Amino acid sequence: LTKNTILSHKEIEHKIKRIAYQIYESNANETELVIAGIESNGYLLARKIKANLDKISPIESTLCKVIIDKAEPTNPIITSITKEEYANKSLVLIDDVLNSGSTLIYGIKHFLDVP
Repeated sequence: LTKNTILSHKEIEHKIKRIAYQIYESNANETELVIAGIESNGYLLARKIKANLDKISPIESTLCKVIIDKAEPTNPIITSITKEEYANKSLVLIDDVLNSGSTLIYGIKHFLDVP
């Protein structure tokens, strides 16, 4: 059996750091930012991105877990923080993979329904 490695651990960490820089660059004028990760692997990735962002940026960031029923995405979405905690703030929604994009679309809709 051969083992295929797409990215090494070091390369993954570099990509995550670069994503954090890109988020900072895109939100440099913000004082607060919500990093929302779709459960489960999207949330793990969001945590890593937030940790990197906190090292490089003065922006106060809040981590939010987003629970979406992937089998039935029209069901209510649950977040680990209240609507008041993310209302009127810049928000980055993170998932681990993009297949059809439907999970992200339902997640985005949830957050767009709040000012």
